Amino acid sequence: MRFWTAYAFIALGFATKALAAGGGHGEGHHSSITDLIAPAVNVAILLGVLAWKLKGPLAAYFNKQSDDIANTIERVNLKSKEAKMLLEAEERKAANLPNEVKSIHSQAENEVLAFEKNLSRETDEKTQKLKSDANLKLQADKKAALDELNAELLNQVIAKTKSTIKTNKDYQSKVSSKLLKGL
Repeated sequence: MRFWTAYAFIALGFATKALAAGGGHGEGHHSSITDLIAPAVNVAILLGVLAWKLKGPLAAYFNKQSDDIANTIERVNLKSKEAKMLLEAEERKAANLPNEVKSIHSQAENEVLAFEKNLSRETDEKTQKLKSDANLKLQADKKAALDELNAELLNQVIAKTKSTIKTNKDYQSKVSSKLLKGL
């Protein structure tokens, strides 16, 4: 209430100075503070009606603004806590970074060693398989060559035998008699 009273006195002071500076309503008419009572009452009534009508909406507006600000502050606090947690997690990761690098390096070395062992084992297995395949192929080629040589030898023996039989009359008669006996 003191607030409104202070405003009323300030308004009356300005109004008094305004009337004094204006010189009044004509000659011989001097203004006084009593001339301001009626306008002051009108202003007081206007301010009272405005205060009475706007009290609810203004209170609701300020309450809503207060709630919005409280919600914003609460969200900011939550985001701040979340950011702190994320910062602490990142700081822990950064502090653990040398250990992580060592771990990754040792893991990579272990994987390289395992790969080299597997590659060596696979290479040995493939070498053994190729050797055994080569031995089998050599044996097969050797057998085929021997079979071919035997067939050639047999053909030459048969050809020589034919030519010997054709050239010798004694052999021709023996072969003819043996063939007739076999029938």
